[in-house]
Amino acid sequence: MCTQIGDLSEETLPQLFATARKNLLNIENHDARTSDDYKLLIDTTIETLERISLVVGSLHLFSENEEMDEVSTESIKFLLTSAFQGFIHQHHYDYQSRRSYLLIAREYYKDFHHICEVYKLAKPFEMTLDRMSNPVTQNNRAEKIYKAKQKKELEEKIAVLEKRDDIDEDVQRDIYISMVRLWVMRCEDEVYNINSELPILEHMEKMRNGEVAPLKPPKVKAMKPFILVKSEQQKRVFGAGYPSLPTMTLDEYYDKELKRIVDEQNNAEKPGPEPEDPDEETEESLAKARAWDEYRDTHKRGWGNRHNRS
Repeated sequence: MCTQIGDLSEETLPQLFATARKNLLNIENHDARTSDDYKLLIDTTIETLERISLVVGSLHLFSENEEMDEVSTESIKFLLTSAFQGFIHQHHYDYQSRRSYLLIAREYYKDFHHICEVYKLAKPFEMTLDRMSNPVTQNNRAEKIYKAKQKKELEEKIAVLEKRDDIDEDVQRDIYISMVRLWVMRCEDEVYNINSELPILEHMEKMRNGEVAPLKPPKVKAMKPFILVKSEQQKRVFGAGYPSLPTMTLDEYYDKELKRIVDEQNNAEKPGPEPEDPDEETEESLAKARAWDEYRDTHKRGWGNRHNRS
């Protein structure tokens, strides 16, 4: 079946799909997203996908009352139409209207995911997740890594199968189903990203309209100075020469930073402790004070590294 594109070209539905897929790769890898070339690529691909969607809808290629085995091999790839439309709108060049385009993109992604659930190519997915409600933690990091690995394996599988010379219907069907499964995972990731970006865009829009005041940057607690050295030997040298400044090796510094990050993550997942009385002295604070007094009694200022001094 043929469908008209403009006044000068006529392509079949599979040819239109191949063009749209090629354009998507060019858009994803484009390095000048404010250029006229990029804008033309976006506009023509949106038009191409709209024409594909109209033809697919008029042919009634998909139904919620059938199984995947009932769908013809050549029809499977057109399941991706809504996913491609979501991708194009998500990467639109009109940044002034970005919020509107992201909302449109999310609806396309939802439509795609729904039809994939019907055909058992996707599991139910919570479409409202974002970085606030579902941040990356120690608990779900392994799941995200596993999902990224699956995506990579599917990409490699598709690339290998498409290079084969003997692509029969079974192989072609495997390629199309793998493409759909890959885009299901991409869809879930992109909806998560969109949900996370929308509140930021909404806040920026309110700031432009004068509805809210700009957020003030948080006060950062100044770090106490210390000398960072590469080894225990340097630590002994610099520590003796500058007794008023603490020293630590790179390994100690990395361990300290890692412990701080882990502690912050753990504290974020449980209620904070009761506020302590700042004037209350604990055994630990008294011990530290005594140790510091003893150190100052035995290590006078300037004592230690007296090399080349008369």
